[in-house]
Amino acid sequence: MTTSQCNKVGSHFPPDLAALLGVYWILLPITVFSTVMFSCIQAVKHNGDLTLVWVALGLGCVGAVGLFVAKLPLYRQRPFCQLGTKGLDAFHKRLYVWAWSFLGLSISIFTLLLILIR
Repeated sequence: MTTSQCNKVGSHFPPDLAALLGVYWILLPITVFSTVMFSCIQAVKHNGDLTLVWVALGLGCVGAVGLFVAKLPLYRQRPFCQLGTKGLDAFHKRLYVWAWSFLGLSISIFTLLLILIR
């Protein structure tokens, strides 16, 4: 990303520092989340049925794909770090809300499972 593109997005964060820290902000949460989920799945597997885990995982995947599709028009315009529905049309705003609903439900189910297992 060039300096003019960074200023266009409105970011004053240095691109080289973003590239350096970007790996840690992406890789570390994924590693922690997958470690927690693996231990959760192992505990549920030893104690009973995995149906609720698969339902929550499916809802999370549907929500993540929906969020990507909802933000796709903004990704094409290159404001990658923009939060919220600003700049989206009505259809994509609705899809954005539905995607976050699926993600919230998935997170709630996973949290409930973690509480019940521990």
